[in-house]
Amino acid sequence: MIIWGSGGKQIDLGVAEHKDCAVCEKQRPYRLLLQYRYSHLYYLFKWVSKKSYVLACEVCHRGWQLDAKAVEAKLEKNPIPFGDRFGWVGIFVILGVIMLAAAFSAPR
Repeated sequence: MIIWGSGGKQIDLGVAEHKDCAVCEKQRPYRLLLQYRYSHLYYLFKWVSKKSYVLACEVCHRGWQLDAKAVEAKLEKNPIPFGDRFGWVGIFVILGVIMLAAAFSAPR
């Protein structure tokens, strides 16, 4: 049986700036949010399938989507957790261990 699925997460990267909000009609802090989707195999082997950065009002949560490459150029490191980005590498690690075990357990 193969267990396949997907999920999504949002990471708050903090207040980016203060602006006038058209909806609230006041000066409000705007937060930088990373929203991403991932696919998975057996809940362990994950990879990011979609991501977007959003600048949103802290009060009404209205805002707009930003260019991902421009935002990532300003970030110090990738905010997506390692397991969500590179969980798919585990498939190759497990296959490698199985192949090594088979190679060393073969009769000589």
